[in-house]
Amino acid sequence: MSCHLLPLVQLDDITGLRDFLFPELKATADTKPDQENKGDSWTEDWGEWDEETMDTRESTPDTDTEGEGTVHASASKWIQDCQLAISPTADLIAISNKDKLVLMTPKYKADKDADDEVTRYCTVWSGSVAQNTSEFVTSLLCLPLASQKMSTQGAPDWTCVLVGLSSGFVRIYTETGALLLSQKLHTEPVQRLKCNTYTPRRYLGIAEQHEELLILYVTALVTIDGFSLYQALKACRNQVARATASGEASLQPPPLAYKKWAPQDMETIVDMHTTGVHTPNPFDQMVLASIVSHKNSIRPAPPAASVYLLAGIGPYTGFFYAIEGSAQPILSEVAFAVASKLKSAIMSAASGWLSFGSKGKSETSGEKQPKIEPATPLPLRFGLPDQRREGLCVSLSPNNTYAVTTDSFGRVILIDIAQGIAIRMWKGYRDATVGWVEVKEEEESHSHVRQCRSAQFLVIYASRRGILEIWLAGNGPRVAAFNVSKHCQLVSISHGILGLNNVTSKGVRIKAFQVALLDPAGTLKTVQVPFHLALSDKNNKRVRDMHLLKRLKEILRENKEESESLAAQVQDLLLNIKICSIAQQGVDKILSTPYLSAKFMLGILAAIVQRLKNIGENHRDIERRLFLQYCQLQERLIQTYIELSTLQSTTQAVEQHTQTLSTLLGLSDSEVEHMNAQASRYHGIPAASRGGARVTFKEDGVTNVADFLFCFACTPHAGESATSGPGTVALAKDLTDEKTLQLGRLMFEPCLKYQTPTTDLFTAIRNCLVPTEDLASLLVCSWLQDNTRTASQVPGLFYMLKLMVSSLDGKDLSSDRGEESHRWQSLHHLCCQTTKCLSAYLAAIVTKSVVMDTWGLMPKKPDKPLSDDAAKDPDADTMSICSETLPSPVLESSPLTASAEGGMKTPADVEAWTLLAQQLEDLLCIDCFLKLSPPGHKQVVNLTEEIKVSVLTVLEGGKGCISEVVARHIARVGFQPQDLYRPLQEEACREAGSHSNVSSQEIVWDQMELLKRRFPHSLENDVLFSNSSWEYAVLWNKVPEEVNNLKHALDFLRLVQNAMLRQGVCSMMWHMFISKRFQAIGQLMEKVGKVPKDRLCRKEIGISETRLGTFVSQICDFFNIIMDANCETNEVPVFNHEPSWTEVKGSVSLVELAIDQKSTNYGLLTVFNQLSTIIHAVVTFNIKQVKVLSLFDTKGRHALSQELHAHPLLPTTSVDSSVAALRKQFLTRVITESVKKMREFCPVSSSDNAGSPSSVSVSKLRSSEAGRWPGTILDLADQFGLDLDQLKQHQVCELYSAGFDKLAEEVLVTVNDRQSLGAQLLTICGQRVAYKLAGMDAQMMVDLMSNVNPALSTWLKAMNAGLLLQADVETSYIQNLIHQTLIHLSEDHPLHGIAQALESLSHVL
Repeated sequence: MSCHLLPLVQLDDITGLRDFLFPELKATADTKPDQENKGDSWTEDWGEWDEETMDTRESTPDTDTEGEGTVHASASKWIQDCQLAISPTADLIAISNKDKLVLMTPKYKADKDADDEVTRYCTVWSGSVAQNTSEFVTSLLCLPLASQKMSTQGAPDWTCVLVGLSSGFVRIYTETGALLLSQKLHTEPVQRLKCNTYTPRRYLGIAEQHEELLILYVTALVTIDGFSLYQALKACRNQVARATASGEASLQPPPLAYKKWAPQDMETIVDMHTTGVHTPNPFDQMVLASIVSHKNSIRPAPPAASVYLLAGIGPYTGFFYAIEGSAQPILSEVAFAVASKLKSAIMSAASGWLSFGSKGKSETSGEKQPKIEPATPLPLRFGLPDQRREGLCVSLSPNNTYAVTTDSFGRVILIDIAQGIAIRMWKGYRDATVGWVEVKEEEESHSHVRQCRSAQFLVIYASRRGILEIWLAGNGPRVAAFNVSKHCQLVSISHGILGLNNVTSKGVRIKAFQVALLDPAGTLKTVQVPFHLALSDKNNKRVRDMHLLKRLKEILRENKEESESLAAQVQDLLLNIKICSIAQQGVDKILSTPYLSAKFMLGILAAIVQRLKNIGENHRDIERRLFLQYCQLQERLIQTYIELSTLQSTTQAVEQHTQTLSTLLGLSDSEVEHMNAQASRYHGIPAASRGGARVTFKEDGVTNVADFLFCFACTPHAGESATSGPGTVALAKDLTDEKTLQLGRLMFEPCLKYQTPTTDLFTAIRNCLVPTEDLASLLVCSWLQDNTRTASQVPGLFYMLKLMVSSLDGKDLSSDRGEESHRWQSLHHLCCQTTKCLSAYLAAIVTKSVVMDTWGLMPKKPDKPLSDDAAKDPDADTMSICSETLPSPVLESSPLTASAEGGMKTPADVEAWTLLAQQLEDLLCIDCFLKLSPPGHKQVVNLTEEIKVSVLTVLEGGKGCISEVVARHIARVGFQPQDLYRPLQEEACREAGSHSNVSSQEIVWDQMELLKRRFPHSLENDVLFSNSSWEYAVLWNKVPEEVNNLKHALDFLRLVQNAMLRQGVCSMMWHMFISKRFQAIGQLMEKVGKVPKDRLCRKEIGISETRLGTFVSQICDFFNIIMDANCETNEVPVFNHEPSWTEVKGSVSLVELAIDQKSTNYGLLTVFNQLSTIIHAVVTFNIKQVKVLSLFDTKGRHALSQELHAHPLLPTTSVDSSVAALRKQFLTRVITESVKKMREFCPVSSSDNAGSPSSVSVSKLRSSEAGRWPGTILDLADQFGLDLDQLKQHQVCELYSAGFDKLAEEVLVTVNDRQSLGAQLLTICGQRVAYKLAGMDAQMMVDLMSNVNPALSTWLKAMNAGLLLQADVETSYIQNLIHQTLIHLSEDHPLHGIAQALESLSHVL
């Protein structure tokens, strides 16, 4: 990267601007800008220029004729004759000449000749700022003010323009030309306006730079505090806005806090700058005090002082120190000042007496002159004395370290502020202007703790030579130079935004640019300097290479396809990089570019290798050697990729027969058929699919050479030898499973799928120098990643694995029969931790055969093939494989048997792979079951994560891991007990009275039976049912709204035969899932006195109001199950494990935890059951004004807060009469509501006299939920110790009221108090007869009533048939009810006569 001179903005209507500021140039015909002087190249060495040479060179006209040159120069130099000020935020430009001022702001206009938009500055205000003819502008300054709004805190709010005039006035205008403030602080013309704005401290211990405005006069220096100026400008702007709105013109400017200094011991002052407040160190303080006078006392702390650097004559530059908080003037100075004021007062009085000065008074009486305060003398501390040299300007570096001055001798001098000495001088720069550029180092992500470095660059514009130079501050070299016009003006901006502080300055861009160059065409350009130009040569070399690397990355990012031009650019950039570590980064970037081909990469690597080899062995350092070996390793990898791609594109598929597999693997035909049957069964079962859409991502595969190279890590050797080679290549550690699968497919698919000659493929792979152990691991890993493997791919795996093993040292593979070889442990671990059971099963069989071949245990095959008769000999294979009901004969190979018979010990490697193959075959059976789903269910019921098993997870998952995995899948897909076992399905079909499609469940039944044969202990009925119940409960606890999961849990729990195990699971389920919600229901219903609303249910219980009834019903079933288990007695069950899984480690199984649970208290269970029945009744019939806990006494409430195994004091039947009354009232209401539900369940048909149900309807009513409630209530009343006879009487009356006479007659015979029941039944008879009479004709009713007993007539009129649930019944039912009433009423009963009369009337009806 190099320096750039970038155009920033363009001034609009530059000709009109010139004509306004310089009317005398308006008639000039030649308005073309001056051509740049291209004769002087910045690469020349000018040497020491003298005045004569400079004058000669600069007096040469730019045109051919003298006249045209004079006109041209005068028309182009107007930019340099103007006063120019630019805002640091680039939002305002002020240009003035004499008394005229022009303000310009940016306007965005679309350029017709350009595709993009360019920023143009247009005039917003122009006019004269002089208030008399002798007044003109001497200095300009644009000062932005910070905003205090919360949305734009710290950003520039508006910009003011400070104008210094020859009359001594300083006037401040807005960006629209409105006058804000006009102050005259001194009687002399203003020479310079400069401002210091807030700058945060750069380092610890350095004070912050405070804000102040500097106004330089001929003999005075005025400093205005920045905060005071900020507040005054805000107040003035508000006054201007109010005056503009109201039409007033009077303004009262607020006072400004300022200091006025009179620099002493300096003849002429031309320019000045302040370096801020400084505190000298104690040593310098003592040195200064000793020089001044050895008798003076020294202050304990060095005083802080504001340092002002002034340029002018005598001395050339002077340093003035204004002590902060300085003491009062000495007595002589005070006396002199008082005497001066007294003298002026006497002279003014005398002149009045003697008529002196009357003319002057009359002339100035019309205008009141402002009061001018006297200046405080400021002594010179030290300076650079040079009597003939006159300083023209002074500019301070941004970090206040250096100051640069220009003088009348054409010199540019660099001054060290801290030491006060000139450290460098440039000659031959007459009429030059200077500026500073501060560049910060680019922050990196890893360097946040290190403070960012910065560099200072000096910008010099030599107008007479038309050149702009950039120098590194201090003794640094020139870093850049540009040929520009001779009539430009360089503007250096040393201030920022006024009004910032340490809080608002964070995150604010204070300056848009630091220096700007305005040319006669109106283009404002800024300088861009990179930081690395400030570094030394050694570091600059690295930075140069980093720049080339960055350029390389940009080129690769900009292009989308390879080409010859791209290859040339990339190769040229790489060969120009000198540092090998950076060049290696460039190589890595090329090798990771996806669109580059292998040929392209080989060409680049070949060029680099040839370049490094040409250097020579003796001249190559360690970095070059490592880089050379790295490139050679990458070349080998790319060549391997090309060979693999060629083999994969030229191979063809070949089928493999069974006899070939048996020959390769050393297996019998039956064993091969068994292996094929296992794979066929797994592929033949469709997997249960999840419901809803699923998110899929793009495969991260190996599709090009860049992906292939990414999979490997190259490590060059420090010392190259003939044996070690250039280095090693290993697999990358952070490879994903998908990337590993794709890499394995690329490297081994020609062998696994197409049976390509294995030797050629293995040779191509070995050339890439990857260790054989890594290749074997990659082969097995890629094999295991694909679970769609078949037996036809086994030969390729066998051949490739055998070749890899044969290339290893045989001593490491078969050193000791009693110990496992470490060479096989990595493959064994891969097969153990994979979840692809089928692929692992086939890989284990193949690896076992390879291990046996290594030990020389492969069975010898006959030279001639067996005949068909011999193959069909039943004695040749006594174990049936097709039945698949016995363990695999693969694990009973003849070589092991032969070695055992011969007294030889079986190698540990063979035993380990034999056991692993058996375990994988077991897991393959489980994996097949995990793919099943219930018949009729195409989607997973509970959308949980897919269950995957591996040997490692089972061995580390605990003793109950197998049953837990199967049970988790049962709960996941929604299996019910009848879906898993034939007897349960047949029983369910008999109960339902239907015949389901049994053939659709044959697969599930067969797989379940096969699982139980393989795992007779782990999948025992009670163990599987317990785990299934628990898994369903876990799912319900996750989603309480799905109450069906709790129902399924209880269905499986009922099937557990062992009462101790069933009771233990119930206790765990109560403690983990049910107790808190059940207690919450009781407390909530006790509080509200009814069924809670949906919002309360969801908040307190987590279940909606609509599902609350089902949940409470399941709680009642839960207590029935645990109470039944408590009553039964069983022995403690013993749980065993399969021989193949004896090394299982981990947590205790669920059934073992259940057995260890404490026995429950039956009496306490009864109390909980009573509460659950009450809550169920309230929820079912929506009974209101019932507090469920109030139906229990104190002992009962205390018992309900205990654990199920506790033994608290239990309630008895002897309770308080109020509690007994509440219980009786509640149970009576439940019976009434249940009979109403029965009436709703059996509606009345349209046929006459059909109010009573038929015999079929009676049986349905008796078995319905509402029909079972009266029996439940009587049981509950019996537990409460209530009088059952009264409840039975109420039940009989309610049944007769609803028209269920047959059901009422069944209960009628169980009532003991016949007299009381007869009276109640007589009332129901009267209501029925009254209803019949009301439905008759009026005359007929009169005839009937005239023949009855008057007492009966009066009694019937008092009957209200509307109280009956079903008043319209058959007459025979009325007669039977009257007959039952007469039976229950004794002859001496007062109502016996009415009953007899009513019987007579019923016969008439």
